[in-house]
Amino acid sequence: MNMGLFDSLFGKKEPKTYQDSDIVAVVSGPVVRNADIPDPVFAQEMLGKTFAVKPAGDKAVAPANGTLEVMFPTGHAFAVRMADGTGLLVHVGIDTVNLKGKGFKVMASQGDAVKAGQTIVKIDPELIRELGYNPITMLIISENPSEKEFTFTDEDYVYAGNIVCR
Repeated sequence: MNMGLFDSLFGKKEPKTYQDSDIVAVVSGPVVRNADIPDPVFAQEMLGKTFAVKPAGDKAVAPANGTLEVMFPTGHAFAVRMADGTGLLVHVGIDTVNLKGKGFKVMASQGDAVKAGQTIVKIDPELIRELGYNPITMLIISENPSEKEFTFTDEDYVYAGNIVCR
C-alpha cells in the first residue's frame, strides 16, 4: 500500500517548516484595518508596526521561530525574539489583562525556544466577548534592530501559521 496515500487519508501530515525570517499570523480570522482597531495605542502603531485580526479560532500561535521572551501569566500577551533580534509582541484583546486569565490557557513557558505556528495560548474568544471585552488580536513588530522594511499581507482573511510578513 502507498503510505503517502494512507497518511493523507488519515490526516498525518508533515509539520510546516519556516525560515527564521518568516512571520506568521498568530490567529485565524478576518484582518482588521489599523484604523478600525478600537484602541489608539494599537491603531496608531505606538508600540510598532501592527497587524490585527478578529480571532475566529481557539489558539494564538508563535509568530516566528525564536525565544518566548515574555509570557504574561494571564495569557493575554506574549513576546517572541527572533534570531536576528527582531522583537514581536502579541496582544490578545483590548484591556484583557483585566480578565486575570479568564478565557486563556497558557501552553508555553517564558524562555522556551518556539517555532512559528506553535500554540502558545488557547483562547476562548466567545467567553472574552461575553465578559465584555474585544478579543481582537494584534501582532506588533516592537523592535526592529536591522531597520528592515516589514510589509504585512493585504489578504482579508488569514489562518494561524500562514506567513503574513517576510
